Amino acid sequence: MSHLTDFKVLTFDCYGTLIDWESGILAGLQPLTDKLSNGLSNDNILEAHALYESSQQLQTPSMLYSDILTIVYKR
Repeated sequence: MSHLTDFKVLTFDCYGTLIDWESGILAGLQPLTDKLSNGLSNDNILEAHALYESSQQLQTPSMLYSDILTIVYKR
Protein backbone atom coordinates (compact mmCIF):
# COMPACT_ATOMS: atom_id res chain seq x y z
CA MET A 1 0.00 0.00 0.00
CA SER A 2 1.36 3.41 -0.99
CA HIS A 3 1.33 6.46 1.22
CA LEU A 4 1.17 10.05 0.06
CA THR A 5 4.62 10.61 1.50
CA ASP A 6 6.03 7.90 -0.82
CA PHE A 7 5.81 10.32 -3.76
CA LYS A 8 7.87 13.39 -4.56
CA VAL A 9 5.52 14.73 -7.23
CA LEU A 10 1.84 14.24 -8.01
CA THR A 11 0.16 15.49 -11.16
CA PHE A 12 -3.42 15.74 -12.24
CA ASP A 13 -4.73 16.45 -15.73
CA CYS A 14 -7.78 18.64 -15.28
CA TYR A 15 -8.68 19.23 -18.95
CA GLY A 16 -11.77 17.27 -19.80
CA THR A 17 -12.13 16.33 -16.15
CA LEU A 18 -12.55 19.63 -14.34
CA ILE A 19 -12.60 21.93 -17.34
CA ASP A 20 -15.39 21.52 -19.88
CA TRP A 21 -13.30 22.70 -22.81
CA GLU A 22 -15.77 21.45 -25.43
CA SER A 23 -18.47 23.85 -24.23
CA GLY A 24 -15.91 26.66 -24.27
CA ILE A 25 -14.89 25.86 -27.83
CA LEU A 26 -18.50 25.72 -28.99
CA ALA A 27 -19.34 29.00 -27.22
CA GLY A 28 -16.26 30.70 -28.68
CA LEU A 29 -17.05 29.55 -32.21
CA GLN A 30 -20.80 30.22 -31.98
CA PRO A 31 -20.63 33.71 -33.55
CA LEU A 32 -19.07 32.08 -36.62
CA THR A 33 -21.08 28.87 -36.74
CA ASP A 34 -24.38 30.74 -36.34
CA LYS A 35 -23.67 32.40 -39.70
CA LEU A 36 -23.52 29.04 -41.51
CA SER A 37 -26.58 28.01 -43.45
CA ASN A 38 -25.85 24.27 -43.32
CA GLY A 39 -26.29 23.99 -39.53
CA LEU A 40 -23.25 22.03 -38.39
CA SER A 41 -23.72 19.77 -35.41
CA ASN A 42 -21.65 20.27 -32.27
CA ASP A 43 -19.75 17.09 -33.15
CA ASN A 44 -18.93 18.46 -36.62
CA ILE A 45 -17.67 21.71 -35.13
CA LEU A 46 -15.50 19.95 -32.54
CA GLU A 47 -14.10 17.56 -35.16
CA ALA A 48 -13.17 20.47 -37.44
CA HIS A 49 -11.56 22.31 -34.53
CA ALA A 50 -9.53 19.22 -33.59
CA LEU A 51 -8.41 18.74 -37.21
CA TYR A 52 -7.24 22.34 -37.62
CA GLU A 53 -5.65 22.41 -34.18
CA SER A 54 -3.62 19.23 -34.66
CA SER A 55 -2.61 20.27 -38.17
CA GLN A 56 -1.34 23.63 -36.93
CA GLN A 57 0.51 22.04 -34.02
CA LEU A 58 2.31 19.74 -36.46
CA GLN A 59 3.27 22.66 -38.70
CA THR A 60 4.42 24.93 -35.85
CA PRO A 61 5.23 22.80 -32.79
CA SER A 62 6.95 25.63 -30.90
CA MET A 63 4.10 28.12 -31.38
CA LEU A 64 2.29 29.28 -28.27
CA TYR A 65 -1.05 27.55 -27.82
CA SER A 66 -2.90 30.87 -27.70
CA ASP A 67 -1.42 31.75 -31.11
CA ILE A 68 -2.41 28.35 -32.47
CA LEU A 69 -5.99 28.95 -31.36
CA THR A 70 -6.00 32.30 -33.17
CA ILE A 71 -5.13 30.53 -36.42
CA VAL A 72 -7.62 27.72 -35.80
CA TYR A 73 -10.39 30.26 -35.17
CA LYS A 74 -9.68 31.94 -38.49
CA ARG A 75 -9.74 28.62 -40.36
